[in-house]
Amino acid sequence: MTTTMTHDCLLYTRHGAEGVAEITFNRPALMNALDLDMAAAFAEAATMAANDPQVRVLVVTGRGTSFMSGGDIHAFHRLLSAPAGERRDYFCRLMDFTHQAVTALRRMEKPVIAGIHGTAAGPGIGITLACDLVVASDKAVFQMAYGPLGTTPDAGATHSLPRLVGARRAAELSLLDRRLTALEALELGLVNRICPAPMLAEETRCVARKLAGGAAAASGRTKRLLYLSLEHNFQQQLAAERETFLAAIDSAEFAEGITAFVERRRPYFGNT
Repeated sequence: MTTTMTHDCLLYTRHGAEGVAEITFNRPALMNALDLDMAAAFAEAATMAANDPQVRVLVVTGRGTSFMSGGDIHAFHRLLSAPAGERRDYFCRLMDFTHQAVTALRRMEKPVIAGIHGTAAGPGIGITLACDLVVASDKAVFQMAYGPLGTTPDAGATHSLPRLVGARRAAELSLLDRRLTALEALELGLVNRICPAPMLAEETRCVARKLAGGAAAASGRTKRLLYLSLEHNFQQQLAAERETFLAAIDSAEFAEGITAFVERRRPYFGNT
């Protein structure tokens, strides 16, 4: 069964039989530029996916020619003439909703895949980095795009970027506003795989279906361990690994995986 939540600026679709949900940014005429309404809808959809036990994998993508071209600069420009309090309230809410969404992506114990086409810039970079796997079109481009606007990065980019590419390269991308092609992003480790633009949607869904057919609880715990490793020392990480492994041994997933190995067949996890 397919269920859909529709906003003017965002679509949320859950394919029940597959266990895959999709968040699609839906402002194609504006290259999916992020405004307050989209940020609020994004936070709602990400939280919904995180809390839905039927969702085993989440895909984040965009309609039109871009994933997300950045913030809605025209909306920001209109706010320049607004009272300072009103302007501050708008941006506080914009960032709070955006940060709620990327926190949900990072913390949900299920894989999140970004399907990137066209431009990923500004908050689009932070959102991309908050996902666990990234499939990019060969036409995709990546750019921080904050410095020329006289502002600083958000959506968690300054946390994720140095950890992925190192401090020097993160400084180059942020301070010099270097624009990356899909191939350059792949070489730096920002992207997992590249495919021809017409194949992006199917390639992304293929990865999602593969993950959804796997051991969902184990994937979620593995994701949590990987991110905990950024905060833990070695002994703390060993303790976390011990805890999660022991949590798995009484699960239906563990029983199916071990039995399938012994019986020399592929495991079927279904909704275990």
